Amino acid sequence: MTMLIETAVERYRFVCGRCGHSWTADYDVQYVSDDVGATFAFYRLDGSPVLPPTGGEIICPNCGAMGVTAIPEGRRDSPPARLDSDQPRRRVTTSPEQRRASVPHLSAAGERDDGPVM
Repeated sequence: MTMLIETAVERYRFVCGRCGHSWTADYDVQYVSDDVGATFAFYRLDGSPVLPPTGGEIICPNCGAMGVTAIPEGRRDSPPARLDSDQPRRRVTTSPEQRRASVPHLSAAGERDDGPVM
């Protein structure tokens, strides 16, 4: 059985080795443990699954180079909600299928949204 261990927002600064351009991005990260105790990190950027920012696959948006350095700048934990807390909440009485069908689909980052599909 897999288990969600931790969720966080991690900020990275990127610096291009070719043109010197720099920028930052915040990643949503989930750390998950599998049946044998191995831990895996799952990264999302703007809601879309992405490779880890430190893996060397980042391309400079300024010059297109792949020689980009990723520097961790900070992180903020996103603790899971607890039923014994005083946080606002609402009981869910619908199925996942009903919830998905009741709202329009959001397009992924970078995708066009041409309106509803008929």
